[in-house]
Amino acid sequence: MTDLKPDLPPRLISELVADADFPKGAVRQKVDIRGFVGVVLEFAGNSIKVRSAEGNTVSYNIHTLRKLYGPRIEPEKETPQPAEPAAPSVAASKPEVKRHVFLEPNFDAPLVPIERLVQQPDYPRCALGTFVDLHGFDGVVVELVGHSLKVRSRQGSTRSYNADGLRKLYGPGPHIVRSRF
Repeated sequence: MTDLKPDLPPRLISELVADADFPKGAVRQKVDIRGFVGVVLEFAGNSIKVRSAEGNTVSYNIHTLRKLYGPRIEPEKETPQPAEPAAPSVAASKPEVKRHVFLEPNFDAPLVPIERLVQQPDYPRCALGTFVDLHGFDGVVVELVGHSLKVRSRQGSTRSYNADGLRKLYGPGPHIVRSRF
């Protein structure tokens, strides 16, 4: 880091990956990647090497950096072309996924433990609209998509949970806890 002036602030990785000449243009730049501050030493293969002031060198995959910190690229909308009638194909058709949406979440409703819901015969359908305790995340089930529950917290964040996975974790039956040791 001898080439750089120490008083220059590091550039965020999100700024660098947005440049058209990334990763080549990032070489010799002072960068901050989620708190790891250093100078980009080189670009080799699919990675960049960053050395901190303490002398630690870390490699980062450029494709991962672009995916995590790059600007969101909106897919181009295709103009519909008139399709030629084709013979129906079993392999080409996808089954339609059923969606159920609950538009008005009530965060003042009683908090229901997930263990109670997964034991219901009409689970996951019975969970729709319920203010549920998921052991570390509380929210209202606002949507069912296939076998996924979308749960919105009071703060507005939304998480998806696999309904079958929740049933395995919190449903009736012996729960075996395996130690890694």
